[in-house]
Amino acid sequence: MYVQQIDIQNLRVFEAASLRLQYPGRPDAGPLHQPNINLLLGNNGAGKTTVLKALALSTLAPVIDKSGFLPYHLIRSQQERARITAKVLLHRQDLGQDFASFPTEQTLTTEIVRQEDLEILVSQTGLSTEGPWSKMFSNSSPAFLVVAYGATRRVQDAQGYNPEEQAKRRFLRYQRVAGLFEPHIALTPLASWLPRFQTENPGRYKQVCILINKLLPQGSRFSGHREGEGQGDYLYSLNGTEVPFAALSDGYRAYIGWIADLLFHVCMGCPNSTKLVESKGLVLVDEIDLNIHPEWQRTACSTISRVLPNLQFVFSTHSPIVAGSLEKENIFVMAAEPSGGSAVRQLEEQVYGLDAEQILLSSYFNLETTRAPGYVDELQELSRQAGPGKPEIALALMQKLAGSPVSTAALKKTKPSEPV
Repeated sequence: MYVQQIDIQNLRVFEAASLRLQYPGRPDAGPLHQPNINLLLGNNGAGKTTVLKALALSTLAPVIDKSGFLPYHLIRSQQERARITAKVLLHRQDLGQDFASFPTEQTLTTEIVRQEDLEILVSQTGLSTEGPWSKMFSNSSPAFLVVAYGATRRVQDAQGYNPEEQAKRRFLRYQRVAGLFEPHIALTPLASWLPRFQTENPGRYKQVCILINKLLPQGSRFSGHREGEGQGDYLYSLNGTEVPFAALSDGYRAYIGWIADLLFHVCMGCPNSTKLVESKGLVLVDEIDLNIHPEWQRTACSTISRVLPNLQFVFSTHSPIVAGSLEKENIFVMAAEPSGGSAVRQLEEQVYGLDAEQILLSSYFNLETTRAPGYVDELQELSRQAGPGKPEIALALMQKLAGSPVSTAALKKTKPSEPV
């Protein structure tokens, strides 16, 4: 399942918003470098995470509603209900042979209704346990694959991870997206499921190892070996040195954590006759650049798009480096409105290939300068005082603009006089 378009009404900061998303095979997309990537930009509180939540709710409302999910302050202030409408595209993976004639384009409508202090999630799509939608209520079905990762994601220690206990707390479909709604949701550790594939399904195990290595940055490699005589964490080779997962940096663990969790959910529903890379579905990741070095940020989107070309991704970020790896057709900007809410726009300015400072000064981030405020104040004061007969001030201004040290005497002359 892919989401072609989502329309949002009265959901948190949005009075009304609409996004036409990129997805694999979109007929009018044009020649994009990453045709399955969507990127959400905007200031803190502008609505990036709200869009991700809207996508999860609109596609999985029938099971989320029955999985113990409790909406919390999702309805916009002073409103009684919020509505999310998603136009989705279904595939054979969703429909199977029994429902091959079922229309592939569907519209899913979800409402959140306020009753006093309680918010209630209501699915108005007419979905039931009959027809192709029945597969949404099956943990083993590959249909309607939607996986999401919040900004507080973490990987639980494999020794303390109990899949049966997780199943008691959350239905699998909701568990896949719970990280967007509940802080500190534990991701499925690789060591808790991959060893079983090594013995029971060696072909699938090999596919997972290949995909992890293709997704890792240059200079790192997944060895497929485990420490502690094959009972502990998986080992990763970093510049020739093997390191267990728990000893990796925060950036590696944050990235590998959701990648491994995603592959787990793909594996759980993927038929044996289907390659993992052929799986279709929707993947939502809040703060894709979380703890990742800028060098890695440059290639993250292109790598993910290339290695997993049949999945539709929606990422959020604050990174100009990530934004610069995508074209304007891939990017949505959340911007504050005079009314106090937010709007979603796609801008005409192209940032693909620009450097970080150019992007920060563009309409996508709207910074007037990337210099520190105190430094800007000093530049402005030097500029104000520079003039005929003041060569030392003019020299200090040029030195400061060039990034060279400025004499203390010149800077003292630029300080405004104390009030009498």
